[in-house]
Amino acid sequence: MRRLNGSGSGSGMGGLRLLLGIYSYTFLLLPGDCHFVTDYFTRTPRKLNAFRSFASVELFHFSVPEDTVVAVWNLITFKEQGGTFGDSCPDRNVTVYFRSGAPPVINPLHTRFPRDTIVPGSFAVTLTWTLPNRTTGVFNVTSPLPGDWFLAAHLPKDEGKISVKGLYEECQYLFQPQLIVQRLIGISVLYPGYFIDQMIPAHNRSVLYKVFIPSYVSRVKVQLANCSTHPRDQQTRGQTEDTRGQGDSTGDSCSVVLKIRARAPPVHNSSALDCREWSPCELDTPLPAWEHWYYILVERYLSNQDVYFRIGVQVTGRQ
Repeated sequence: MRRLNGSGSGSGMGGLRLLLGIYSYTFLLLPGDCHFVTDYFTRTPRKLNAFRSFASVELFHFSVPEDTVVAVWNLITFKEQGGTFGDSCPDRNVTVYFRSGAPPVINPLHTRFPRDTIVPGSFAVTLTWTLPNRTTGVFNVTSPLPGDWFLAAHLPKDEGKISVKGLYEECQYLFQPQLIVQRLIGISVLYPGYFIDQMIPAHNRSVLYKVFIPSYVSRVKVQLANCSTHPRDQQTRGQTEDTRGQGDSTGDSCSVVLKIRARAPPVHNSSALDCREWSPCELDTPLPAWEHWYYILVERYLSNQDVYFRIGVQVTGRQ
């Protein structure tokens, strides 16, 4: 693994900048000491096989770090024939499957699963050839779940053609996946029962927090109160206080949306609450996953004003 601090600038980093430049700034948040770190992982090329069964598949394993905001897989495929470039080899599409947590369940031959079988979902990419002996593809995931990720790759099923072994050099198709992740260092940590005063400056779109949920918690409530576009006197930081019932004393509309997600930063379909419609703004999560980080995103609607608020987390123990 090679680690690249900052945004990945430096000699030899043009390719990484090209890949990450499209995807890296989903959140546009860098509060306080928070900054980006880029990590790079690669795997040894392997020969691909025509699909007959799952045993024909080449399986690759990657580990995505915590606090990753974007993961980009660079998928490299090339041909070889007789130890040289396989320019004369036929183009054969390569199918790559992605799944978090376990190897993907695939069905390239479109056979039927037994009745009442639940097939977990996975992502799939088909690589076509752009050069005579080499092709590449890119697959990106915004806010991927941390931990194990598996890639499965194979060639199409053989067409049943008969050839004489040794009459000509065999065409080989080799596949090499690479993973580039960009993660945040220094995400602000919230502690249950404590509230802090915060501000999203006009030049930022959002701010990200995380809170650790221990065992035996039955409910998590994120509370955002005293939301305003006007600065107010700072209250004592770290003061234990239940802010229920407190509204926006200035009568401003709180032009932010509150989002929460377990294990990784929120995405477009995460649990969310429009704080323009609630005062105070409280987002409930019943039956949370234990012993995991929960990520909280406060995202402002488009405006050119600073947004001030107080944020905290309340947890309810199992009865």
